[in-house]
Amino acid sequence: MAFVFVVSPTLVHRRLRRNGFTRPPPRFPLGNILDMAKEKIKRDPFEGPLEVSHDIHSMVFPHFAQWRKLYGKVFIYWLGTEPFLYIADPEYLKAISSVVVTKKWGKPTVFRRDRQPMFGDGLVMVEGDRWVTNRHSITPLFSMSNLNVSLSNPNIISFSTKASDKLKDPFHPIARPLLMLEML
Repeated sequence: MAFVFVVSPTLVHRRLRRNGFTRPPPRFPLGNILDMAKEKIKRDPFEGPLEVSHDIHSMVFPHFAQWRKLYGKVFIYWLGTEPFLYIADPEYLKAISSVVVTKKWGKPTVFRRDRQPMFGDGLVMVEGDRWVTNRHSITPLFSMSNLNVSLSNPNIISFSTKASDKLKDPFHPIARPLLMLEML
């Protein structure tokens, strides 16, 4: 137990630091989860006018935007005892992708165990050649001709409009859980 929660993360942390990866300081045993929650709480959705921006990433993940300013476009953050590599530099990602030939980036074991019952062996969970095969089989579904047919369907337009109206109403039961999540 001590190896999983203390020794192994410490060894990984040292190896990453030796390789030059900067990171926000993790706190045992939650890593950077508390920092993420604090940054989210700072952005109270009910305070003042809503800031409209095309930078959706920094609105949804304010902690990543803050860390990107402090640590650069490539850094490590921790969810519990599991490290994650954050890459916002396309050139760096291109260089890594050319080295990782097998298309097996490796999904973290914590996600594989948690999400296997929900997603099974679908596109979200598979890796390597199976991922390539699955992706090629669904790609035609997202062609412009298929999307235009779907989006011009009156039933889809009607449903989307109704759903959007319900989500805008803070007193509607569907919108309440979303507002509670935003408050965290």
